[in-house]
Amino acid sequence: MKKLRITVEGKTYEVEVEILGSRIASVAPAAAPAPAAAAPVVSAPAAAPAAPAPKKAAPAPAGANDVACPLAAVVVAVNVKEGQQVKAGDLLVTLEAMKMNTPVNSPADGTVAKICVSAGQSVNEGEVLLSLS
Repeated sequence: MKKLRITVEGKTYEVEVEILGSRIASVAPAAAPAPAAAAPVVSAPAAAPAAPAPKKAAPAPAGANDVACPLAAVVVAVNVKEGQQVKAGDLLVTLEAMKMNTPVNSPADGTVAKICVSAGQSVNEGEVLLSLS
């Protein structure tokens, strides 16, 4: 085992080197580096607090018959029409988020009462896509 003193970027380290073979060596620090002197702290004058940013209006809460958007996305296609009969599991809307399509399926049997979105529209999580009756 050999002890060496190495200086890296102004910090001095003592290390022990063990020669295991003709081509492999292991290095372990013998002691922690000496702490550097702390730089003096200079405080800048406090700035006036900024006015809070206006909050974005939250989407209207979904009612019992509303189908809400599961994530922030863009509407790729509305796959139904108002007045159309749908069964549980039928494809209602196709969304795209992060280059992946996400189907929105009917949660129950019913009739499409109102469609609230159109293809190409950006929608937020929780926003009502359509209503069933």
